[in-house]
Amino acid sequence: MKTTLIYTLSLGLLVATTGCSDFLEKEPPLNITEQDVFSSPERLDGAVLGLYGKIKNPFMGAKTYVCIENIGDDMVNVSGNGYEALASYEMNVGMSTQDNVDTWNAAYQAINSANTFLSSLENAKETAGNKYDQYVQEAKFVRAFCYYYLNMLYAKPYKLDNNAKSVPLRLKAENDLSGNDCPQSSVKEIFEQVLRDLSDISALPATGNTYATVTRASQAAACMLRMRCYMAMEDWDKAIAAGEAISGYALSPDIATVFSAPYYCEETIFTFPMASTNQAGMQAAVPYFHYSGSSLVLDVKSGIQGKAGYGLESDARISKLTGTANSQPILKKFTDGASYLDWVPIFRYAETLLNLAECYAMTGNEEKAKSALAQVRHRSVPAASDPLDIASLSGERLKEAIYNERRAELIGEAIRALDIHRRAENFVKGQGTPKAFTVTPTTNGYIWPIPTIERAVNKLITD
Repeated sequence: MKTTLIYTLSLGLLVATTGCSDFLEKEPPLNITEQDVFSSPERLDGAVLGLYGKIKNPFMGAKTYVCIENIGDDMVNVSGNGYEALASYEMNVGMSTQDNVDTWNAAYQAINSANTFLSSLENAKETAGNKYDQYVQEAKFVRAFCYYYLNMLYAKPYKLDNNAKSVPLRLKAENDLSGNDCPQSSVKEIFEQVLRDLSDISALPATGNTYATVTRASQAAACMLRMRCYMAMEDWDKAIAAGEAISGYALSPDIATVFSAPYYCEETIFTFPMASTNQAGMQAAVPYFHYSGSSLVLDVKSGIQGKAGYGLESDARISKLTGTANSQPILKKFTDGASYLDWVPIFRYAETLLNLAECYAMTGNEEKAKSALAQVRHRSVPAASDPLDIASLSGERLKEAIYNERRAELIGEAIRALDIHRRAENFVKGQGTPKAFTVTPTTNGYIWPIPTIERAVNKLITD
């Protein structure tokens, strides 16, 4: 149990590389000490890259990403297998459930790796040189990224109770047992820390569609994370400011391009790359759950594709990104069932536009909301034959159309469950699923319990 909260620097950081492609392809050398990691600019940069490895696998580039998709209501888990996120789908995750334990361990290992890196970097300013500020901001992005997802999984919605207990807020490097006891912070306090970590992003790349800029923190990625926080807090004006600060990106003319090699394009803001040396394995890799039709399949009856206007054959998202396997309807965003080398997108410009559409609608700027909505929808659905008359929408009908478009566009990308949670809505698994049920914000299962492994070593956990 003691290893739960002691995550040393060597666990969290990969070693020296000469470039991002090297980070993907090379096996790390053995017996690298902390002093070695900070001994040269090349190794220091490799240490930063290692932080991204910690939030990728098994966290948001692997199993946790799939768990979040399972919590939503547009796909069905037909696996019957507890190792394939079935508890997440059925919303009965307990204190010792593997989905919970793996997510918690991965997130806090990444957090402590970021904290340890930040502490150690203070003694390596000369080595970092003019990249010092960038490295600080990248490490804080990694920490903020983890706390955002923890807050969305383990705490009540901000909308219902922003003072509700969330998770322990650990901001210092821990290499012994002295820091095990740490109280839970509130939902509000966690979001405030995320936003503090993202308050200075000036040293990050402003924009770009290169390998380096989409696989590491950029100003746009930080703004997307800010935007998600502000939307969860229903601070629409600040969310709009964060979204409008994102520039230099565009929708790819063809939605299929986003999910095809080389897996990044003008739409990609932040994504997790995969290579044969570092992809997740079976029952953890994202493609594993989608390609075979035996684990996670589309709910074409009760999900978004069962709604009128959202399962159109003329919709490129249907014609190009869905199919059939094992007599089941499947999503074809992640199709490499042999090597699991499909990249895993976290932020893309389509979400930026749909976020803005929602925020504009919430603040009464309906023309801007409809414009942003139309850009995303008519990329895939020909405007001339679209049964949805966007121009005529207003009020609640406009909001509903935006919500539906988010589901249609971002299905499979670990977004839907977060949207339901931040709006404090019910999770409704419909008649098209093996077991129809509803989970409300006051029902057990709506959020995950802090796992037993944490409670065993942290006596201040009370909820």
